[in-house]
Amino acid sequence: MNCQTLIEKFVNDRDETVVNQLGQLLITKELTLVDFIVDIGDYLQSTELSKRSTALTLIGNILNHLPNTFLQSNEIHHLLVFIGAKMGDHHILAQPAVDLFRILAKQSTINDEDCVIMMKSIFSDVYVQSFPQASRYNVFVILLHFLLYRLDAVQQLGSDFVCNFIQAMDGERDPRNLVLCFQCLQYMTKYLDIEPYKEELFEVVACYFPMEYKPKATNSETEETITHEQLVLSLRNVLTSNEKFAQYCIPMLIEKLESDIPTARLAAMDVFIHCIEEYNARDITSYLVPLWNLFSKQALCAENQEIETSALRAITSLMQLIGKSIQNDETEISTKKFVDRSIRECENFLKELDLKLVWPATKVLHAVARANTTCSSLIWSSILPLLMKQFENLEQINHKRTILDMIIYFLQLPNIRTTIKLPSGIPEELWILISTHFQTYPSHCLSLIHNLLQLHAVPSQVLEDDLTKFILQDNIADELKIKLSAVLRMLASSVSFDRICTNILTNLIQSWTVTKTAPTNETLECCIDLCHNSERCQERLERFFFPSAQFIRLLPSLFKYLSPIYILTNLFTSLFDLLLTLIDHDQYAKIFCSKCASVANESCKTFVENFYQSNLFNDSIWQTDKQMNLLVIMYFIGSLKRQFFQNELEIIFNRINKKLLEQILNHSSNEIINIYCYFFGNLINKLSSKNEIIEQAQTIIKQCETSLDQVHIHLWIILVKALILSRPTMIEQYISTLILWMNEKTPIGDLACQSLKVLTNFDEQSLLLSSQTDCIIHPMVKQIIFMNILSKMKPFLTNNDLLPNQMNVLVDLLDNIPKSIIQNEIISLLPILIRALTLSNETVWSSSLNSICNLIKSEPNTIIDHIDTILPRLTALSTYKKDMSIRITSLQCLKYITSLPIHKLQPYRRHVIHVLKTCVDDHKRLVRRQAVDTQMSWCLLNA
Repeated sequence: MNCQTLIEKFVNDRDETVVNQLGQLLITKELTLVDFIVDIGDYLQSTELSKRSTALTLIGNILNHLPNTFLQSNEIHHLLVFIGAKMGDHHILAQPAVDLFRILAKQSTINDEDCVIMMKSIFSDVYVQSFPQASRYNVFVILLHFLLYRLDAVQQLGSDFVCNFIQAMDGERDPRNLVLCFQCLQYMTKYLDIEPYKEELFEVVACYFPMEYKPKATNSETEETITHEQLVLSLRNVLTSNEKFAQYCIPMLIEKLESDIPTARLAAMDVFIHCIEEYNARDITSYLVPLWNLFSKQALCAENQEIETSALRAITSLMQLIGKSIQNDETEISTKKFVDRSIRECENFLKELDLKLVWPATKVLHAVARANTTCSSLIWSSILPLLMKQFENLEQINHKRTILDMIIYFLQLPNIRTTIKLPSGIPEELWILISTHFQTYPSHCLSLIHNLLQLHAVPSQVLEDDLTKFILQDNIADELKIKLSAVLRMLASSVSFDRICTNILTNLIQSWTVTKTAPTNETLECCIDLCHNSERCQERLERFFFPSAQFIRLLPSLFKYLSPIYILTNLFTSLFDLLLTLIDHDQYAKIFCSKCASVANESCKTFVENFYQSNLFNDSIWQTDKQMNLLVIMYFIGSLKRQFFQNELEIIFNRINKKLLEQILNHSSNEIINIYCYFFGNLINKLSSKNEIIEQAQTIIKQCETSLDQVHIHLWIILVKALILSRPTMIEQYISTLILWMNEKTPIGDLACQSLKVLTNFDEQSLLLSSQTDCIIHPMVKQIIFMNILSKMKPFLTNNDLLPNQMNVLVDLLDNIPKSIIQNEIISLLPILIRALTLSNETVWSSSLNSICNLIKSEPNTIIDHIDTILPRLTALSTYKKDMSIRITSLQCLKYITSLPIHKLQPYRRHVIHVLKTCVDDHKRLVRRQAVDTQMSWCLLNA
């Protein structure tokens, strides 16, 4: 089929396949662009307007099909001249011509002269706002593309581009186009001379402020939706992009700030907060005081938290704007004058502690102080002495606490702590206040100490004694422990406070050495806090090294300051005997062994090698009296990182696997057997990249299948789990066997059900077989395991042949798997979940209810067929006395059910409301709250 025929087919039938065919002919050089234009010439010059428009559309579609490097520069030039002439023929042809322009604009070979020709043609021949949305969008895409990638060409037009763009944009209302327009304006204000048209440019933008737009719901998932936040951000970026807008923007903001509409005030403050980077105070000198008055009014009399927060940020921004300008006390551009103004307006409020304005006034002054170091120094110099004097003169404890809260609040300046210092004399007065009132107001004093240390205020010597006495007292509240720990770590972190840390540590050590008693847990914890320093940690730690269970619990927090080899040789080795007494019952001892091994690296290879050769390879270690030693070794070896010790782990496995298997099969303690099994699984998991290890593991698994007792089944499931954590697809080899065991109506069936729970438990309670010990965990393991188990159990679900134990396992499985994974299967499992609620096993009720609740909430219609079964059970569980969470979840389910059709619920309405009357009087507040909410939903069914 020749070119002429294809063109005729498109013009007459609008056959879109023609575009691909002609595009392919041009790409393969079977057709030249000149020949194509000649062939389509009759249609371009046709007396019928529709044919000329269709011909232009065909050219655009074909060029869009071609790569952006296809056209030569001279071809682009001729096409531009030709299209520009066609745009003058008739306004109908302007739309396909603009589409063609958009395609040509993105050709890599277009030069600046042709870009200028295209822009002039658009500005002179196109009345943009008369176009439909899609064509207007194309115009703005072209202009934005030139601003981004052809700025030199745009700059040739200079201010003419600005003028014409204003005309093109004026009246635009479509949000998709507005986003493009605002992006264009940002580049224009930055790179073009807007001086001649700055007021017009501002006015064309200001009409959209504040932005009021609600996105419309789209039927198509592919259709782009512009959000309100996108428009607000784009508009704000334009208004704050150039200081030349200041003289127009600030009066507009003042007008909005005086409005009664909260959203308008919020929008105005948001724009002002972001304009200080570009605006200069000298351009808005006459507006500084009105702005201050409006912002302070909003902060002092805010209707809600959002307005207060924005007003305080605006005050800080105003002070920053003034602070970055050249100071002139004869004008309003003076930081000192505005700080004095803020103090005059707020000072009286600070003295009236019973009035509601005391805290708003405090926040206003604090917002001023946050602006810069000058503001903070001036505020502190005036306000802190006033508050301290007021504190000494007050008698009521509540008022004194309020003053302390205010002082603490004023000293919180997170943005400028690193460069600012308190004015002379104030730190000394504050330290005296702390020392005098530490015992009376410990919580406030600790917060105050923390803030002063952050501001590098040198503490007085009395602080050492105060902190020591406080640490050594009994029964420190948990809240105070947290604050005390923060203070001690702050002291420990800085070299400036080294003397204080040393003295406090000395005092604490003497407290238990002189009395010859063991240090309390609180004292040890404080000693550990004083070691949080990368340079002094080891030195301080060695001074008070005191082996105890508490010491072992706290020590891992210091590992980041210590070298790995020091941790192993000086800490792990020294505490080994203590670990032996704790390892079988203390979780922190197990974690300590694991943490010590996890920090080991290349520098520790000699220690690790000596450790396992002298201990694990010693035959005596497998004797009964060495059982605790073996546990410590297992938790240590099991946590070594594969990155550094892969070869060592393989040596260990090959050397001990037979002895370990013997211990597992012959030991009398189930708890010890469990640890041995998990250690065995740990080694297999970490070495699962080696086929010979996999083969050995599979051999042991097959041996277990021939002796079905508790130990063999438990070992079987641990080894299977170790393999599938790293290779989830291997579950297909073993799940059938497990399901077969589960169907046994013997103790084996119960053991198999318990084993499936072990297999699907991903909460990492087992330390030795988890990511914490560097085991290999496949990212999709949960999904793969769930889908395989479900596929094998579906026949039993369909035939309703599940045994009670199997049902328990399935419900637990659903509770362990993320909801996103089971979303597609939950509907088919609904009958099982409802049956689980009728079982006597109360442990599965909570899991079943959670799954049912999520299903009812997301897809309530799925339970219509089961309403006769589920409603009576939910009403019964809503009064279940033993578990509050079951009552609450049942009530939530009853509430979500009310979204079903009324005729389905009407038969049960009276009974449910009667039961809810009992729930409303429940002795637990959370249950009563949910019961009231549910009762209201049921009572309003007929409304």
